[in-house]
Amino acid sequence: MRRVAGSLLALAYCALFHAPAARCDEPDSARVARPDTARAADPDSVRIMPADSTRTTLADTTRAAPRNSVHVAPLSSSGASRPDTTAIGRGMRDTVTVLPPVRVEGPRAAAPTRSTATVTRLERSRLTRFLPSRTGDALLSVPGLELVKTGPWASSISLRGLAGDRVLLMVDGVRLNGVRGHGAQTSLLALDDLEEVEVMSGSNSTLYGSDALGGAIDFVTQRNLFADRLASSAVASARAAAPGDDYGETVRARLGGRHFGFEAAGRLGNLRALTTPQGEIPRSGDREASGMARGAARWGSFVLDYSHRYTAAHDVGLPAFASSSGSSGVYPLQSLELDRLELSGGPSSFLNSARLLAVNLGNRSDFTETTVDSVFVRGHFVATRADVAADRVHTRARSLEPVVELRGPGHLRLLAALREEKAHGPRQTDITLRDNSGAVTAHSIGQGESVPRARRDSWAIGAMASETLLTMRLEAGARYDALRSRTDSSALSTVSSQDVSDHHTSVEGGLSRALGPLEPYVHVATGFRAPNLDERYFDDYIHGGLRLFGNPGLRPERSVTYEAGVRAAEDRLDWVRSARISAYRSDVEDLISFHYVGALYLIPRFQYVNVRRARIEGIETMIDLRLGPVGAALSVDLPRGIDRETGQRLSDAGAPRGVLDLAVSVPRLLPQGTLAARLRWNGAVRDVDTTLARLAFSTVELEAASVIGGVRAVLAIRNLGNVSYREPLSLIPEPGRTVALSLRRSFDFPLGGPGAGEAR
Repeated sequence: MRRVAGSLLALAYCALFHAPAARCDEPDSARVARPDTARAADPDSVRIMPADSTRTTLADTTRAAPRNSVHVAPLSSSGASRPDTTAIGRGMRDTVTVLPPVRVEGPRAAAPTRSTATVTRLERSRLTRFLPSRTGDALLSVPGLELVKTGPWASSISLRGLAGDRVLLMVDGVRLNGVRGHGAQTSLLALDDLEEVEVMSGSNSTLYGSDALGGAIDFVTQRNLFADRLASSAVASARAAAPGDDYGETVRARLGGRHFGFEAAGRLGNLRALTTPQGEIPRSGDREASGMARGAARWGSFVLDYSHRYTAAHDVGLPAFASSSGSSGVYPLQSLELDRLELSGGPSSFLNSARLLAVNLGNRSDFTETTVDSVFVRGHFVATRADVAADRVHTRARSLEPVVELRGPGHLRLLAALREEKAHGPRQTDITLRDNSGAVTAHSIGQGESVPRARRDSWAIGAMASETLLTMRLEAGARYDALRSRTDSSALSTVSSQDVSDHHTSVEGGLSRALGPLEPYVHVATGFRAPNLDERYFDDYIHGGLRLFGNPGLRPERSVTYEAGVRAAEDRLDWVRSARISAYRSDVEDLISFHYVGALYLIPRFQYVNVRRARIEGIETMIDLRLGPVGAALSVDLPRGIDRETGQRLSDAGAPRGVLDLAVSVPRLLPQGTLAARLRWNGAVRDVDTTLARLAFSTVELEAASVIGGVRAVLAIRNLGNVSYREPLSLIPEPGRTVALSLRRSFDFPLGGPGAGEAR
């Protein structure tokens, strides 16, 4: 804690005694309201950002025009962007209603606006509210989203009852899901790096292919690097929470001009231990370090953007794998290394936009599991057997993804993808026998492979179109994916050479129409997920007591998703920022699970199989209100899952829940101050197998934010009632009452003369 306190005091001292040129880090509502002098001085310098890094926020033009065409927000008489003077400003928005026009946007080639599908956007103000310690925790207010945690750091996402690799995670449009499987870890992306998160619920295979069966989530980190004049800026922030000694420190610097931009950032973080109402959990801490460098250049309407990102988490404790017998698991290292190169171009005689994205992604997952068993002979203890199994898995993915949008009716978008993925999973097993006196009687080290050297090559082509006819919005898309998975036998492999091909065609269509203040919509989409390499070729012991076999004959999972709903038409009700009620249903065929196939030498054996036809359905409601200085957002989610073969309910489909967010601007009480509160309620989960059974719970969170002496300070209290609970799909308890403090300061350094500044 001494280091944490020192960091916070140093940041506060820097903010209070630096030169007046340093700009305070304003809350989002204040920042939007500030006139942008850079834009006013040069209205032709339209903010052009690389694809996958911008979000269209215009009104009716987003439905009639393609998302990646250049849009300019309406200007006031002074030429500055029209301010948004709402008290709460921007938070979670369901983009089946379009956001207000408050920003200038550039090309956007990642995904077209789909007003007939549910897309929820969380802007930075919402993501950082109540100072969550991990990125996954910042998403819990999204309807239909649950966290699957094996530790405070280790968490994946379930979306509308589908978890793991059935939910595609991306960063700036780059796929994070590895070919080995198990789902991408949300904590590999630091919360301080995020500008926005886009949650696309329901099947998105037409856009992204495999792994988007239940939905896709894009974490947006890239900011605009260009400015109308040469300028530089920096941001320093520090956050600390107790108990548990959770802290993080981030520094970011940026330099940009009309034709170039550069950015670099670094972060350190640490958690000593997860602290629950019952006390600290052993082996639950972690250490993090991350860095990023990015550069961009612009020639006319062309933008070349390159970034390199590295994130590493060390000694990640996994209390879900700890037991009273001495068994435990830990990630000695979880790392992500990403190179992203993008070339994008603006409008031409027959194109609205074009983009070529090249990606080189490496992931390292070191997992060590220790199992301690007692050996008995005729009822008498004779020895202790300790097994230390060390998995060292390396995956590598390279891809090229061109996207073009044509001019003319339908705004036809053509996309393609070429991807190569490789994985290697060597395993070393260290076995030690000790007699009842503690002396070592035997020791052996064995070598093997949890996943043999394997690869998956894939290519895809697709097209999407959208058109507005009178008051009717029509959307349609189709995509064809071809995947080939191969593995080679080796001296350590327990499987023979395999070569398996998968092919799938995904389609979607939607329709919406404005009827006065309401707008009904319907959307239908098919989805699929190809088996990953673990499900194809895994052959080893896990958790010290069972053996799991892959199955090369697995069929891809397939789904059909239907959604129908009604939303508030835009700009019809001044006090309603957004509102929606919708019902959805997903029928999933050939869901991949594992099946007991017998025991050998008292060791149970399981194999991956296609065993179930599942149906997941539910109702989602959300409304975001603005009443003067007060804002309120309410969301309610009622999910249900059914095994269509047995008729039994599926406990992993989630639980009923509701979230109420309140915020009020209090500038007279606190300088540029806001007060916020969140009440979250989750229903009980009842399961025949008590593994996923959960009691109902409710939590309260409070926050006060202000700008003092140029520093944005936020004080938050999470789990105010210090209640003991677990998220419906998580395997660990949640923290008890936690007090968190964050300090953040931004500095602008104009280098191009008076009026220079960064085009935000």
